[in-house]
Amino acid sequence: MKSIDVELGKSNMLPLIASQQFYASWKVFIRELLLNAMDACNVRQALEWSWGTEFLEMEQASQMRDVRAIYEPRIDITYSSDTRLFTIEDNGIGINEYDLEHFIAQIGASYYTSTDFFNQQLKYEPYSHYGIGICSCFTVSKAVLIESKKDKVINTAWNISNPQDTAPVMAKWFGESGQIEYVISQKKTPGTRISIPVKPSYAPYIDLDFIVETIKHYMLTLPIPVNIRCDTREVCLSQPKAKWNYPMNELVGMNIIRVDNSLLEGYVAIYHPKHKGYFHKSTLYQQGVLVSDATDILGLAPSWIDNFSYQLNIKKRFLNISISRDGAAFDEKLIELRQYIGQIIIDAFGQSPLTLGQYLSDGRKRLVCEYEAENELVSRAVQVLVYIKEREVEVPVRTVINGFIGRKIKIAFMQRALFAHYRENYPYDYGQFIDKYDIIVFEQNIRAFWQFMTPYITSMEYVMGDMPGIIYTDVSADLTVAKTAASFRNDYVLRPEYYDLDPVFCLVSNELTDPMELVINTHNRNAMLLQRAEKYKKVRIARAVIIENIKQRILGNASRWNSIIDFGGELVHQYELEKPMSLQAQWCLERDFPDEINAYIAKIFTDREIADYGLTSLYFTRKDFIKWWMAP
Repeated sequence: MKSIDVELGKSNMLPLIASQQFYASWKVFIRELLLNAMDACNVRQALEWSWGTEFLEMEQASQMRDVRAIYEPRIDITYSSDTRLFTIEDNGIGINEYDLEHFIAQIGASYYTSTDFFNQQLKYEPYSHYGIGICSCFTVSKAVLIESKKDKVINTAWNISNPQDTAPVMAKWFGESGQIEYVISQKKTPGTRISIPVKPSYAPYIDLDFIVETIKHYMLTLPIPVNIRCDTREVCLSQPKAKWNYPMNELVGMNIIRVDNSLLEGYVAIYHPKHKGYFHKSTLYQQGVLVSDATDILGLAPSWIDNFSYQLNIKKRFLNISISRDGAAFDEKLIELRQYIGQIIIDAFGQSPLTLGQYLSDGRKRLVCEYEAENELVSRAVQVLVYIKEREVEVPVRTVINGFIGRKIKIAFMQRALFAHYRENYPYDYGQFIDKYDIIVFEQNIRAFWQFMTPYITSMEYVMGDMPGIIYTDVSADLTVAKTAASFRNDYVLRPEYYDLDPVFCLVSNELTDPMELVINTHNRNAMLLQRAEKYKKVRIARAVIIENIKQRILGNASRWNSIIDFGGELVHQYELEKPMSLQAQWCLERDFPDEINAYIAKIFTDREIADYGLTSLYFTRKDFIKWWMAP
């Protein structure tokens, strides 16, 4: 058997890594150089702290440190617009000839993941660990100049058996050639200086403000002062600890949950749409460094909250950051963080879940998620209005489910106003109806209710009662065994709110887990006209009559009818119409139905009203009706 070694093509890999095909932005070179400098300073500081004092008492250790000056880390960034030379210099641990050969020249080999670093046994988690950060310089430059001197503190740890060379080196790395040339340097002080001549196409964008804003964009904290000088202007940036700008928590409809534990710091915010302007987009940092510019793709926001924002910093290395540092790996660590955020909300609202209900989706979006602990909280927070044991009560969804566990039940879904009309006007038929069902559920949060009931539903059908205009949904549910909603979360099919490329006025779903409720396409021309004029009572009534006629004709498709009927139904209660229902609701949606609507509009509105209400272009055609929507 023959074998071959798999190798990376050097001529292909370096141009790929050192390009915007790999990095999301060309300005990341500032972030990468800064992180390298901070690692170098932090490692030296950690070594300085333990310099020759591992086995000494505190008093002796203090005396030993008097022999050596106290180390103060420093990072300097300079840029000259005349020479286009960008330089970053630190007084950190430095590099030597060995580091050049084994780490700088070996793309993907990092000192911070090597045995050399591990043997130091430092209690420090470096930012760097991929060994490619310096390659980002080639996005804006053709060459990198390095001058460095290793500090002797590298050889002071008690377990070092092979002391490292501290001779200074100077190196030139030309990206196109793929070679690094170096000589012995005359540098006297420990640390590293990296200089890059910026390409003319990028130079006009770089000034003091650009450098400062770039650093602030990527860095939440700057534990080491960074001195920046650009031509004649200079500034010093320092941010030892994370600083959070909490929005005004005292506003009604805004809930700020502050977080500060062993893993996370910052806050998560849950709020009403009217407070959206108080929040910027969510940001996530790890060790004070921005994880991603597009936090939406990380999927950390719970889907069951309409308006959610977070500003969080992971205090230690936790997520597996992508190699280009523009995101995180979609692995178990990201899932664990998502659950951690969910637990923060559970801890905040667990004792009073009903206060969470005001921030939740009404069920048009996915409420049931893959985490059962969150589903438990949401089902306790969402309240539904039901009729049970001869009275109306508002109860959490979880209470309804738990109350019937171990049984098979019958549920009826009906509009509350129609139910009241049914009970008041048809007592005999109503009595037979109420005896048949264990519970009547009204429209409040009905979509949310069905999402949590999906695991138990065995059948669902639309029913037209014997009395005029009575429509409801008949549901059979088997709750003999408790089930987790998470496993069935995709069985409930969400309806789109509108259809961008479809001119249809309304849509009807015939899914098992979805009772009939017309979805009005808010992008339809006629729907928009009616919505804009909703402040007029006459328009509201006309819109409701049209919708109710559509419902009746879809369900009762065995008969023919040739005009719009203002039969009342829920409108009797809702709009205080005196005319009672007197016609059997068995009509079908005929091909001439749009003409009937147009005739109805012309009949009830005067020309003056049509003009005043902005309805002059209100006209229905066959293209407006009707489309069944089914799950893909």
